[in-house]
Amino acid sequence: MKTVVIVSLLCAAASAAAQNDPLQAARDLYASAAYEEALSELVRVKSSVTAPDAAREVDQYRAFCLVALGRTAEAEALAEAVVRDDPMMPVDRLDVSPRIEAMFATVRKRVLPRVIREEYRTARSLVGEKSPDAESRLTHVHRLLTEAEKIGAWDETLADLRTLVDGFLELSHGAASDSPPAAARAAVEAADTTQPPPPPDLQAVYRQDDAAVLPPVTVSQAAPQVPPALLYIVKSLHRSGIVEVVIDEHGSVQDVAVRQSVNAAYDSLVVAAARTWKYRPATRNGVPVRFVKSVVVNAE
Repeated sequence: MKTVVIVSLLCAAASAAAQNDPLQAARDLYASAAYEEALSELVRVKSSVTAPDAAREVDQYRAFCLVALGRTAEAEALAEAVVRDDPMMPVDRLDVSPRIEAMFATVRKRVLPRVIREEYRTARSLVGEKSPDAESRLTHVHRLLTEAEKIGAWDETLADLRTLVDGFLELSHGAASDSPPAAARAAVEAADTTQPPPPPDLQAVYRQDDAAVLPPVTVSQAAPQVPPALLYIVKSLHRSGIVEVVIDEHGSVQDVAVRQSVNAAYDSLVVAAARTWKYRPATRNGVPVRFVKSVVVNAE
């Protein structure tokens, strides 16, 4: 009698465990190399699970079984669906062979850039709609970009996307203030306090208020070519930038420094454009000299 009771309790416990973890039977079959039976069990379980995490785990194990059975094309198609559903989900189980890990890694590397572009388009639409979900979606895209760089799924288009995502995140953080970012202000203050101008007798670069100096005359000062999406970000920030250019004795720009930042990506385009600007050089007592000129830059 006692034996019957004990057996009944064990059966009940096993039934309860199966209800709590419907994948356990399939895992056991996979672990014992019964791949066909595990696959059949997983198909049955798939129709009954409702939680997204459980459904993804079912598909993972289905892919594992298909690899083991040599059905590589089917396994890769299923792995692609798993990666698209959750690009950040690792495949680090103890029961996974190096061959399966390599297959998932290859699929992730191939699929992740496409997923990122799709997610960015969605996030960009939310930004345009001023949706409260825009920032969280942009943050998700930023995490995906970081992961893509980490696994080597990287190219110039993703680098451009990261620039745009960073810009939109800056915009969504309420950076529409007229003052430059703290880092830019700190850089200006550091330059003002730690790099004092040289004594007058050694000064080789002149400024507007120096005696007997006629400032340079602009010959060409073209605005940078800005991609439309970045231009939208910059205009939305409602900031003016300031760059200082050192103009040499021939009227060419010798050096450029950002003194008031607008946006890191936009600043870099302004600096590149500024290096092509041309002037009639400044003169002092009729002799061409180097001159520091401040230029206010507004997005157009």
